[in-house]
Amino acid sequence: MCARSLKKARGGCEMCGCIAVSGNARGQLWRLPLKRTLLLGLITLVFLCLAPATAMAQSKAFDQAVAITDDITPPRLLEVASPDYTEDAKRHKISGDVVVLIVVDTKGDVIDAKVVKGLGHGLDENAIVAVREWKYKPATRDDKPIMVKMEVTLNFYAPM
Repeated sequence: MCARSLKKARGGCEMCGCIAVSGNARGQLWRLPLKRTLLLGLITLVFLCLAPATAMAQSKAFDQAVAITDDITPPRLLEVASPDYTEDAKRHKISGDVVVLIVVDTKGDVIDAKVVKGLGHGLDENAIVAVREWKYKPATRDDKPIMVKMEVTLNFYAPM
C-alpha cells in the first residue's frame, strides 16, 4: 500500500497518483509517483532515440577522416593528459598497452576515439578520457589542415 494514502484507485493512489512498478521477494509492491514514472519513461525513450544517432556521428568521423600517408604532414602533439590507473587494475597488478584509434580534426582536437586493443579493468575507459583531452597541431596536406585518423598507444604499468 502507498505510504501516503490507504485508499487505492484503479492502478494508482487517489491521493498522490503513484502506481505499482514491481514487486519484491515477499510480494509487496513498490510504488513510484506517476510523474516520476512518466519522467523516467521519457528519459529512457530519449536515450534510446539518441544512442543510435551518437553512434552514427562517431562512425561518420572515422569514415570522413583520412589515414596518414606520405603526402600528409602528421599532427604534432601539443598537450597531453595522462590516464588514471584504476584501483581495480592496481589490485590485479595489470600492466600493458592500450591502443586507441583517434580522429584529430582540422583544429587539432581529438573528436573521436575507440579502443583497438585494451586491457580492461577500467583502463580502456580512462585511456579514452585522456586522449579526448589531447591537443594537436592539425595534420596538413598542401599546407591545408585536414582531419586524420591514427592509432596511439598508452602504456600502463602497475605501481609497486
